[in-house]
Amino acid sequence: NVTNGTNATLTLSNVGLANVIPAGTNGISVPFMQDITVNATPGTVRYSTLDSTSSSAFTTVNENSISLNILVDSAIMFGDGANTINSVVANGLFGVSKAKEEIFFAVTLEGTESGANYITGKGFLGGLAPSASIDQAIFISPLEIIVNGELTNSTV
Repeated sequence: NVTNGTNATLTLSNVGLANVIPAGTNGISVPFMQDITVNATPGTVRYSTLDSTSSSAFTTVNENSISLNILVDSAIMFGDGANTINSVVANGLFGVSKAKEEIFFAVTLEGTESGANYITGKGFLGGLAPSASIDQAIFISPLEIIVNGELTNSTV
């Protein structure tokens, strides 16, 4: 159950990496996550040679991303307008995505207890598409973090 905050969590900040790690300050935890996926996928190039009936491949740089689905509330989507330290809190996910502002993030996989793993990096927010229907009376939105650089694994 990733929505109860004791397992997988996502913390965002534009201030710096120290603000999103589990003991950091001025980061904002994204509430009401339905699911989260960490993608660390190497690029590949396929090629064929005349002496083989199968193609060959080699890998290139990783295309890293974080994708999730969240229940949308106005504070996380549009911000509180008052925070002077962290623009993710002030402007919300929509404002930061629209401004193409680079953010720092941490994904904790096993909660924040000592010894738990977490993944950090920086990137850009995208893929917001809030929707509601007769079957779901609340807004649900996908969110993607397009990672700029490497993903780093650490422990609490």
